[in-house]
Amino acid sequence: MGMILVCDDSLFQRRILTSIVKKNGHTPLEATNGQECLEIAKINKPDLIFLDLLMPDYDGFSVLKDAGEQGLDVPIIVITADIQDITRDDCLKPGARAFLNKPVDHDEADAVIREYLGTQG
Repeated sequence: MGMILVCDDSLFQRRILTSIVKKNGHTPLEATNGQECLEIAKINKPDLIFLDLLMPDYDGFSVLKDAGEQGLDVPIIVITADIQDITRDDCLKPGARAFLNKPVDHDEADAVIREYLGTQG
């Protein structure tokens, strides 16, 4: 069973993603902002991170940049409502592995979890 960190300032979005994580047989962790995300990731060393892009104060762009600088080696999946190609590129350059749009499609999130953590059984 893997550990997946869900970082989103929206409680509603965190609940959706944590339910998908649990359904896939993994343990969810939650962060409400970017700073908390990095702190939890350093301590718990999750196997995967779902990261909201637009959050107040410390956004997903900052998390991506700082995670790379700090040598945090965990696949980061960006979750956002921003569908612009330039935003996608700005996330993939510093190390995001995938880019999912909000509202999160359950099948797409399931596929990402399976791709990075395999199936549970």
